Amino acid sequence: MPFYPAFLNLSGKECLVVGGGRLALHKAESLVLSGARVTVVAPRVHPGFRRWGEVRVLQRAFRPGDLAGRPWLVVASTDDEALHARVAALCRRRRIWVNVVDRPPLCDFIVPSVVRRGPVTFAVSTGGLSPAVAKFLGAELRALFGPEVGRLAAVLKGLRAELLRVPIRARRKLLEGLVTRRWLERLSAKPSKATADFRAAARRRMKKIGRKRAKS
Repeated sequence: MPFYPAFLNLSGKECLVVGGGRLALHKAESLVLSGARVTVVAPRVHPGFRRWGEVRVLQRAFRPGDLAGRPWLVVASTDDEALHARVAALCRRRRIWVNVVDRPPLCDFIVPSVVRRGPVTFAVSTGGLSPAVAKFLGAELRALFGPEVGRLAAVLKGLRAELLRVPIRARRKLLEGLVTRRWLERLSAKPSKATADFRAAARRRMKKIGRKRAKS
């Protein structure tokens, strides 16, 4: 079954995690880091949950009433397959998005392998076919791209207002010449100097485009 790739804005949204083990902890952490308001329900919970004061923990078995407040999404991560099927069915009935870990047929959405580099996020998915392959590809991306990718995105964000004044076709060509492996290598080797040099190079090119437009 093909899944539609998307990034969700969970800031301030209620999310429920059913399960209290290590994997459930990882899922809850990811939700908290995305700005969600997280509730965890499980009879036993991993000690790591104590690190997250933002997480509300209900140390008991899941109840259908836990869905009464209509959380924006639910993640089920336990070793109880019957509970997984029950949670998925209840969520579908209430039109609540549900993810059941390692059970794509029960999922409305799946969570990719994620690599973050500052404001840049890489997401790799095999559509639930092989989490091991997604994990391997994520590790390859971590090795291939370091903090310099985030630095490049950040410096371009700082130039955004100036770049938007450049006609779209010229802007595309300008960016194709700037967003290169060469600049990534320079930003990795000497971040401060390369950032200043990148800004200067971008502004020189923008001025050149401006002069050409003035003559035409």
